[in-house]
Amino acid sequence: MAKYILMEVFKAVFFVILSGVLIYFLVDRALERERNLWRSYFSMFRYSPIYKWLVRKDGQTVYAVNLIAEQYFKSEQNGKNSLKFNEVLPLTDEENIQIFREDNCLIQDVKVRDNKGVLRELDLYTMSLRMDDLELIVITAVDNTDLRKTLKEKTQLNADLRKQNEQLKKYSFINSHNLRRPLSNILGIINLIDSNEKKSGDVIGLLRQSSEQLDIEVRKMNDILNGEKLTIEMSDKIKRDQVKSVLIIDDDKVQHMINKRILLKYNPDLDLYFFDNPVEALEWIKHNSVDQLLLDINMPEMKGWEFLDHLVELGIYVDVKMLSSSIDPRDEEKCKQYDMISGFLTKPLKKEALNDIL
Repeated sequence: MAKYILMEVFKAVFFVILSGVLIYFLVDRALERERNLWRSYFSMFRYSPIYKWLVRKDGQTVYAVNLIAEQYFKSEQNGKNSLKFNEVLPLTDEENIQIFREDNCLIQDVKVRDNKGVLRELDLYTMSLRMDDLELIVITAVDNTDLRKTLKEKTQLNADLRKQNEQLKKYSFINSHNLRRPLSNILGIINLIDSNEKKSGDVIGLLRQSSEQLDIEVRKMNDILNGEKLTIEMSDKIKRDQVKSVLIIDDDKVQHMINKRILLKYNPDLDLYFFDNPVEALEWIKHNSVDQLLLDINMPEMKGWEFLDHLVELGIYVDVKMLSSSIDPRDEEKCKQYDMISGFLTKPLKKEALNDIL
């Protein structure tokens, strides 16, 4: 009986020892797996191509730093973990509080200088991590320096392009208005000269040919600056009887002389009213009426468009032909905004246009 009891005790002790050994090996294996897992994580952390820091949550000191962050930014000296994270990346008090009090946060546009003094623009991402008894924060910094630089360069390029575009518009304006103005005067004066004069006939013919060629070239230049030339279809918005009175508003007195000669030659009975000041013309038309208005676009006191706006405000409706030295297609396109405009003519006024006007 004693021998049997001794045998049972021996078996119990043996199983206890065996169980302890198995438990030891199982726990050790689990711990080794965990250690291997942490080593894998730390290896990924260490060799990540993005700046990363492991920072103690309580003391805010750097626990570990990966290679690229160590290369570009201040790191622990002599292996001592006494470096405050705020010494690595100087943050504002508000940003610092946000990192160490929130579990996960994003802080954008943090501007810091690296070890070489280069200003970098970083976005910081944080994540809480617990390792053994340590409470850590993983801080990841995404470097947007080159991206922001590229965006700034593109923004500057767009600004430069807009500036150049404005310069081209000014060039187009000079080309279509200022350059053609004296040219239209030359063409208009030529049209007034009696072509039956034999002595000056050849000279006038050459002068006419040269002026017309110059006009063609100016139009070509303007079309290049403005793209394909727009066409505008003008409908006869009001049915008119034969025109008996015409109001001409143009700040160029040479054009007044040309228009007067051509219109009266076509119909000597016309009543013509000339104004070189659109402000005075606006006051006049408040108390008088005419069948037709020939209106210039670019005048110093008031643009033709402003004059038309005043007519609309006053409730004055008159058939309008825009008569301008402009060959800018945008001016022709703008005519569509006004119901009272029934045509767009370029200076100088030609005989071919009189039937449509009168």
